[in-house]
Amino acid sequence: PSHSWRAPPTWTMFLLLLLGMMAMSSSHTAAYLSSYSLPSWLPAGTFRVIPGERLRLGHLPTPVHEWRPQIDIKRDDYSGSELSGNKVRKLEFLLADALARKKRAVVTVGGIQSNHCRATAVAARRLGLEPHLILRGEPTSSLKGNLMLDRLVGANLHFVSDEEFQKKGGQRLVQEVVDSLDRAYGFPSGGSNAMGTFGYVEAVREMLDGDDLNAYERVYFACGSGGTAAGLALGFFFGDVRPDLVGLCVDDDPDFFFNKIDALFDDILLPETRRDVPPASKLLRLEQAIGEGYAVSTDDELAFIVDTARATGVVLDPVYSGKAARAMLKDLERNPLLGGRVLFIHTGGHLGLYGKDEQLQRVLQAIDGQS
Repeated sequence: PSHSWRAPPTWTMFLLLLLGMMAMSSSHTAAYLSSYSLPSWLPAGTFRVIPGERLRLGHLPTPVHEWRPQIDIKRDDYSGSELSGNKVRKLEFLLADALARKKRAVVTVGGIQSNHCRATAVAARRLGLEPHLILRGEPTSSLKGNLMLDRLVGANLHFVSDEEFQKKGGQRLVQEVVDSLDRAYGFPSGGSNAMGTFGYVEAVREMLDGDDLNAYERVYFACGSGGTAAGLALGFFFGDVRPDLVGLCVDDDPDFFFNKIDALFDDILLPETRRDVPPASKLLRLEQAIGEGYAVSTDDELAFIVDTARATGVVLDPVYSGKAARAMLKDLERNPLLGGRVLFIHTGGHLGLYGKDEQLQRVLQAIDGQS
């Protein structure tokens, strides 16, 4: 007897569609993954943890160009559009680890206008992971700056007060949300843990391979959570990089960051290697650049950003690169170069400017002589 075709039941169609979407997502994620091997200048048996894979999320390598007299700038703000900034370098390793562990969600923490949280949310959605962001501040429906992209990609936002943050700390808050979810992967603010540190170890390899890093006398960068500093310091040490490394602290003070970087060294290095690595205070210099507080801008700081944009066409952000660049110029006055050049690493954060729109308007009016 002949058999006519019958449409499968609705649940069967749904299952087929779901399986197809999962296969597409897996294939799409695989397109970003590549195997990872350490730089040749890192000795075998150095690290407690070595990534097996790395995601290709950023537009790397980022370019270097002349900026000011005797100063070049490395444009890590060009690492992407919605992923712009230094955080994507760390996320390439953190999220690869999350995928390797078969996680379904990621959880991290930051300020209301956190560049790290925004980049995490966007990258997670790209990889089929559910983003959960713990944001320090009062609940808001704002669509300004990084919050707009957080909401555009549908990140789950968990607002916590300053009081609760001070009481519990970021690590505990992340763990609480991780424990409430199924197969979630958590990491701290800025992606600054042992796995995230590889992002800027790799940046050193990139600069040695393509940016003539050893031609500089000094390298400056904004230090906001310690992971970028730890990766650069390890890369400079093991790569035998000649320039002096200077971090400008925009969140907390140098002593805090020296301790945090040393703690990251303890987490990432095997004990026998750790004994051979000097303390952070011997590997880099840290200077205070926080001003009146983390993410708090004075009119003079914003005026510096305006002046820099008009004089050079480079747009700095108000939380990290703006404060760091201003502090760098002051440091160069106090500690003049010996005839060499400087490299400044622009770590991104442009979207933070939108959170300063009203204050920026007043500063612009004062500069332009408007009432």
